[in-house]
Amino acid sequence: MLTDQTYDAAIEAARSEAIFTAGDPAAPVVRFPTFEGIRALCAFGVLAYHAGTFTGVTWGRDASVGGLGPWIQHLNVGVSIFFVLSGFLLFRPFVLAHLGATARPRIRSYLWRRLVRIYPAYWVALFLSTLILDLDLGDWWGHVRFYSLTQIYWGDTVLGGLVQAWTLATEVSFYLFLPVWVLVVCRSGGTVAQRVRQHYAGLAVLYATGLVVRGMLRAGDHSIGYGTLAANCDLFAIGMALAVASAAAQVRGRAPGGLARTVGEQPALAWLAAACCYAGVVSLRYPYGFDPPSVSQEVVREVLFGFVAALVVAPGVFGRQDRGALRRVLRWRPLVGAGIVSYGIYLWHLTVMIELDEPGSWLSSPSFVTLTLATAVIATAIAAVSWFVVERPLLQRVRRRRRPPGPVDEPQPQTPVEQG
Repeated sequence: MLTDQTYDAAIEAARSEAIFTAGDPAAPVVRFPTFEGIRALCAFGVLAYHAGTFTGVTWGRDASVGGLGPWIQHLNVGVSIFFVLSGFLLFRPFVLAHLGATARPRIRSYLWRRLVRIYPAYWVALFLSTLILDLDLGDWWGHVRFYSLTQIYWGDTVLGGLVQAWTLATEVSFYLFLPVWVLVVCRSGGTVAQRVRQHYAGLAVLYATGLVVRGMLRAGDHSIGYGTLAANCDLFAIGMALAVASAAAQVRGRAPGGLARTVGEQPALAWLAAACCYAGVVSLRYPYGFDPPSVSQEVVREVLFGFVAALVVAPGVFGRQDRGALRRVLRWRPLVGAGIVSYGIYLWHLTVMIELDEPGSWLSSPSFVTLTLATAVIATAIAAVSWFVVERPLLQRVRRRRRPPGPVDEPQPQTPVEQG
């Protein structure tokens, strides 16, 4: 359990991941305090999704758990939310710079922080999981692909190693793509309003590209390619669009209006709308197992997943972050603690689940509920060790090298509160 001292230190180290502008270390910091709670829920949602596949709950409409199989089947929407969060947090400093609020972050520093954030903990998890599960990573070339997170581009490795790491490979490709996007899109001049419109126009193209690519992959009956950035750029584009709206509001010094204002003032309503979109996904009767969906099912599910992610994240971006029961729940200390170590939960949960589901394990033919709960407890404990031993020390070292002591937070009652 996190003590007050370690909790505060962990929060500060987590914030150092994405909140400061490398080009202007003294710039005011804006934090988003509900994001860690969202991360925790997403990590546990993906965990429950995999528990459903292990126990057969999501492999047929007559599955157990009171007919909840179709609802558990799509809890991998947590991955979509992760992508939206990444698009928002990583693009926002660049948008602020383009709109004239801060200096542009240094690309080298940005890439170094990304490398430190994602690779060391992943390398440890992959190495130890290979020993524990006796994973076959192939020859030296297979090892290179798995350890470099490029395995999704070859059919023989796309679902090997840590299976869930395909999303990390997608993230890495976005990390590399973002500076290129910034250099192309963030060069235009004009007023703030004109620059904002240019951003939205570019992101609309990026969003459409993701849907078109995904539809083409499904129409061509391709078995790989769905984990590439091209097939997921619609989700990152949603997060980037939220970043534009948030940055524009900060530069103008006033809260956004329209739908953003409604979402900020009524977060519970936004999450209710997200639940309705999720129900829409369930109603698609998306196939179970490895049966391929139709093109329309593939594209509509992707669109609805994007809506769910946007509606879940947006209340943490807009509105007063100290108001509303939903935000209080997301800022609940145990949930925030789980969010801080959520990367480790994501890395380790399948390794733990496979071990628990082995014949002769102490769970002995676990049910969906017991497998989910046991995996969540053990994976969270391992993730905490990963955080305090591997992730946090490296993040603190990066922060000490790049940011001077004593940053000053600027109180902004009408704009979001950020936490990266």
